[in-house]
Amino acid sequence: MCDTDIAARRARDLERFHRRTAERRAKGLCLKCGKRPPAPHRSQCEPCSEKQRAGDLARYHRRTAERVAQGLCPKCGKRPPEPGRSQCEPCLAKDAAAGRARDARLRAAGMPRRDRARATAYERKRSRREAEQRRSAGLCLRCGKSPAVEGRTMCEACAEERRARERAKYARGKAAGKLYGGRNVETRRRMGREKSARRLAARLAAGLCTSCGKRPSAEGGTRCEPCQEARRAFDRDRYAVRRAAGLCGMCGGPTLDGGARCGPCAVRETERRSPEKKNAAARRLYAKRRAQGLCTDCGEPSQGAARCEPCARRSYHRSQHFRGLPLYPPQYTVVELFNGEDHGTYDSWDEVALCLAFARLSLDEVEVLTDQSPMATYAAWG
Repeated sequence: MCDTDIAARRARDLERFHRRTAERRAKGLCLKCGKRPPAPHRSQCEPCSEKQRAGDLARYHRRTAERVAQGLCPKCGKRPPEPGRSQCEPCLAKDAAAGRARDARLRAAGMPRRDRARATAYERKRSRREAEQRRSAGLCLRCGKSPAVEGRTMCEACAEERRARERAKYARGKAAGKLYGGRNVETRRRMGREKSARRLAARLAAGLCTSCGKRPSAEGGTRCEPCQEARRAFDRDRYAVRRAAGLCGMCGGPTLDGGARCGPCAVRETERRSPEKKNAAARRLYAKRRAQGLCTDCGEPSQGAARCEPCARRSYHRSQHFRGLPLYPPQYTVVELFNGEDHGTYDSWDEVALCLAFARLSLDEVEVLTDQSPMATYAAWG
């Protein structure tokens, strides 16, 4: 076949290609297949673009790798790239001009510069690929230049920069009166609980005090002796303040008839505290005070006796001695004023308070009848 026939065929094919392309563009169809409308801002439909994209991408990567290996600009392959850049100066200028022209056209048409959803997906995929490469190389995931600190994902410089930024952000949030410096409250509280649980488990496993984590815990407990004493002192002071104000020593709420506990707290304490544990604690306290020569009731000096004189006298008057008429303890009967219903007989005001709490009654709605020994007046009972 002569060169004239080849040139004529090429001219005929080119003319047919342009005619077909013009017809498909006029009909709003894909310029490649002519079957479907093109994708937005494209000349081809999505299936045709996806089919061509794979081959173009492989060819692009192969050509770029060859030019980079030769020390040439990966875009034109004619000149070496500029220092610190990946392309030569003419290609950089051409890309910048093309980008400005494209942005101007899109801005004039009122269209966004790029598809935000596709751009976000691409950037996320690129970031993950870059992070994985840096992690496999043992580099900082942030800067990709310095080795990461052992057990961390960033180098020390990047970590310190991030800590400084977080501290400044936290300070601004605190100054504005935001909880946890403006961070998510539920997340911070959940993280705090998880951290406390891990710290508690680690200290228990190491046999250290769960409060300070510095000294071994006391035998049979979870805190060291100094922390236990500090906790006892705090509880005693708080209890004294609440009792002086006539409040419940446990929750600080109001009590009935000046008792030490409100009704709900008394019930919870009774259910929670086992008699065996309470008796064991009382025996330990008794033995400790006897060894120190103190009164086993109040802890004051007793000159070698088990009780001091006031406690011994009080114990004697409370004992089951009969002087004439029997001295039995008082009993209290609760009667509802509205309907005369008898809510039972109780041995102390604490039990009366529990009865009122369970029945949801106040002292103004009931009458408390007292059954007291006639000798109580002379013996100063209670």
